[in-house]
Amino acid sequence: MTLAAEATSQSRQRANDGEVLEKEPEEKSAAETWQLVADVSVTGLFALALLAALYLMKEVFVPVILAWVVANILLPVVAWMEKRGLPRVASVAAVTLALVAVLLTVAALLSLPLTYWLGRATELGALIREKLQSITEPLDFLRELTNAVGQATGQASGSGLHVEESTNIVSGIVAFLTPAVTQGILFLGALVFYMIYQKQIKNRSVLILPSREARLTALRIFADIERNTTVYFGTFTIVNLCLGLATTILAYVVGLPNPMLWGVLAAVLNYIPYIGPAIMVAVLFLIGLFTFPSISEAVVAPLVYVVMTAVEGHFLTPALMGRRMTLNPFAVFLAIGFWTWMWGPIGAFVAVPILMTTMVTFRHLFPEDAPELPG
Repeated sequence: MTLAAEATSQSRQRANDGEVLEKEPEEKSAAETWQLVADVSVTGLFALALLAALYLMKEVFVPVILAWVVANILLPVVAWMEKRGLPRVASVAAVTLALVAVLLTVAALLSLPLTYWLGRATELGALIREKLQSITEPLDFLRELTNAVGQATGQASGSGLHVEESTNIVSGIVAFLTPAVTQGILFLGALVFYMIYQKQIKNRSVLILPSREARLTALRIFADIERNTTVYFGTFTIVNLCLGLATTILAYVVGLPNPMLWGVLAAVLNYIPYIGPAIMVAVLFLIGLFTFPSISEAVVAPLVYVVMTAVEGHFLTPALMGRRMTLNPFAVFLAIGFWTWMWGPIGAFVAVPILMTTMVTFRHLFPEDAPELPG
């Protein structure tokens, strides 16, 4: 009886131990799930706070980010001058002065034709409406119907709207120029200081990381970001200069006035994928309508420009960039839309380097040799 009682007691103890072991994994799994939820929530709140800060402080962040992008384009020139024996400060000063001189020269060359076209904006709009009247005639009935419905419901029609002119032009000009000058000074200061102290900034920023391996990984990420940004924008700048030259020749051959203006505009707008070329097609079409008597002649330049940008975007640029530098078109489109909403036109320009920085960082943190997930 004693042996039987002990055996029964031991079997009950093992059963109880089994129940405890079954409960412990369940409790551990629930704790891990809630910990994951907490981590994701904290990360999401941090991301929202960071985006809010970037939006509210865009007057400060935009010039600094733009200076970082331009610095990565100019740093190879600075390094080349250093190898020739010129001190770094002198190299940075020379490159910066050359950049300012180029920008001022382009602005001086384009100020007269740009002022001319801006001054004729009203005339251009009236002439375009007249030439497009054959296209808009089918919509006249719908417009009259809309006006009739608006009068029947007591709503004022569009003809009753009027634009009030500003009574203080000087204050408006000052209000526009003051932030532009301030951001321009911030841009130049950030550009100069970053190019001078680039190595010190990079080396000291990794000291906050806890381990040597993490610091080395951060340095590799920084180096890869700088290399990719330099290659991307250096190559893209050469491609855009060629596209601008081709657009200038196209405008001259077709017979558009001020061909150099449209070439420079095409080279600048092509830095913004999708949106820039679309704007340039519209500009060429409108100038063609203003210049030529028929719509068939006005569409020649836009159609040829579409062919040029298609060849550049699908064959020339990918061949020069290589597969590793190719970004997902949908990701590029979303990045441009988001950063344009955040920071305006400059946000559209820096959207691609920001996306590239993100992709390079993830490539180092999650290397390609990691095991693939199922599905």
